[in-house]
Amino acid sequence: MFGLTRWNPVDDMAFQREFDRLFNQIWGGAPTRAAAPAASFHVRTLEDGWQVSIPIPGIDPKQVAIDVSGQTLTVHAEPDRAEGPYTRFDQAITVPTVVDLERVKASYRHGVLELTLPYKETVKPRRIAIDVSAADHRQLDTVLS
Repeated sequence: MFGLTRWNPVDDMAFQREFDRLFNQIWGGAPTRAAAPAASFHVRTLEDGWQVSIPIPGIDPKQVAIDVSGQTLTVHAEPDRAEGPYTRFDQAITVPTVVDLERVKASYRHGVLELTLPYKETVKPRRIAIDVSAADHRQLDTVLS
């Protein structure tokens, strides 16, 4: 058994800790980017459209841009890099053609961006009145008696 060395996993863990410490010491001040997970929003059905809630905590609403292109609604936020570590946010939502993109409203409260997506007037349900003339009503009464 000449020339064999025994492997010790604890020695490898100590090396990993030292490597992580050195890496964090060198790169600790660099900006960080975190991509938003896919489908990081919540959609709720309203009587006359939808409400989309997108959590974007820690991002100033003044740094958020909402763009519309075709049937795609894009939310983009990128804080100023001079402020230190930052998180960039990009979310694209394809909306159905029944949404009136001219009347979309946005609000921001407690780290949540809320988009109100109203239906187009042509697709909203409406009630149609039935016109009943007096002559037709008398004929129906005669038949029923």
